[in-house]
Amino acid sequence: MKKFFGMFLLVLFITFIFAEVGVTDDKILVGTFQAMSGPVAGIGRPMAQGMQAYFNYINDNGGIYGRKIELIVADDQFNPAKTVVEVRRMVEQDKVFSIVGGLGTPGILAVQDYLNNAGVPFVYQGGGSIEFSLPPKKYIFPVQPNYIVEGNIVMNYLVEQGHKRIAIVYRNAEDGQEFSKSAVGTLKSLGIEPVANIAVDPFKSDFTAEVTRLLSAKPDAVAVMLFLPQSVGFVRQAKQYGMTNQRYILTYSNADETYLQLAGDAGDGVEVMAWVAVDFTNPQEPAIQIYQKYYNQIPNAYAIAGMIAAEVFVEGVKRAGPDLTREGLVAALETLDNWKGNYITLGDESHGLTYKPISKGFDARMGMTSMYVLKSVLTEYGLVWDFASNWINYSVETLLDVL
Repeated sequence: MKKFFGMFLLVLFITFIFAEVGVTDDKILVGTFQAMSGPVAGIGRPMAQGMQAYFNYINDNGGIYGRKIELIVADDQFNPAKTVVEVRRMVEQDKVFSIVGGLGTPGILAVQDYLNNAGVPFVYQGGGSIEFSLPPKKYIFPVQPNYIVEGNIVMNYLVEQGHKRIAIVYRNAEDGQEFSKSAVGTLKSLGIEPVANIAVDPFKSDFTAEVTRLLSAKPDAVAVMLFLPQSVGFVRQAKQYGMTNQRYILTYSNADETYLQLAGDAGDGVEVMAWVAVDFTNPQEPAIQIYQKYYNQIPNAYAIAGMIAAEVFVEGVKRAGPDLTREGLVAALETLDNWKGNYITLGDESHGLTYKPISKGFDARMGMTSMYVLKSVLTEYGLVWDFASNWINYSVETLLDVL
């Protein structure tokens, strides 16, 4: 009897030692924060649906090593104060294994240090601040290109296209300021000064003053770092004031059909940055087929972003093996080397996602560092996005000058 009791205690002890928060024999519990209500719900809802669709697909095909993924979606309404409350609740009360795909730079910045200090992996941030990547943090895994990288790519692209009178219009918030810093610094390293560098109040809807400044500056290209619906309103008003011959290139958050639907004729000829190689017109795309299995509609770019967040997490869990731990997930994700994705293509032969141990350099958590350009063209079906460039990598030399 004593021998049996001793063995029983040993089993309990081993089980306790190797148990991981949020992981059982048949379940992995993860959390996300999304704007399910409020002014940014048009991004948050489809992003959450994309994550859920992908996790449903994995679960319906046996899960990962027999475990199904259960997703908790917290509505933080794009309010960083609520983000802090909801993330602490998911970590400390719900006991999630990981946070996946949180939306919004302000909220992400409000919780990333808490998660990193607590040793909770945070996979995919729905934002582009350089502070997600630099300095690299062990438990934080950005995927989207950050705005420093994007500003660098946009300016190098415009200069290579022959533009010399470049104006920058940006959100007067941390994300826009990072884009502006990168854009101005990159141009400086190329021996060029922007003809205008204009900050825009994120809540503004009338851009008379800003457009007037642009008219005086006479740019031949305008880089617009604004989000929907501001981006639509700004370009429309600029064109109404006669700025119809300029080249407009927008940040990647606008690379969605929603922009064209809202812009109407004012969207003709506009260009956007993009980083996901998904053909939304091809019903045979694996990502589209997976999404339509659970939601009877074509996914938009925000839904695809959610699917990417889920797919990166799933890839890490698969590589971590059956004895899943947070430390094991971190080590597994650090084996991704120019990884393209299985269902949602992140790049071509030379442009994928790479992580490495944070001791290996400043770029250990840079996420995607390549992008391409889409241009809106008028077809018999209306305005659609079409490819306007090959993949463009950031310039290490000009980026380091900015950093």
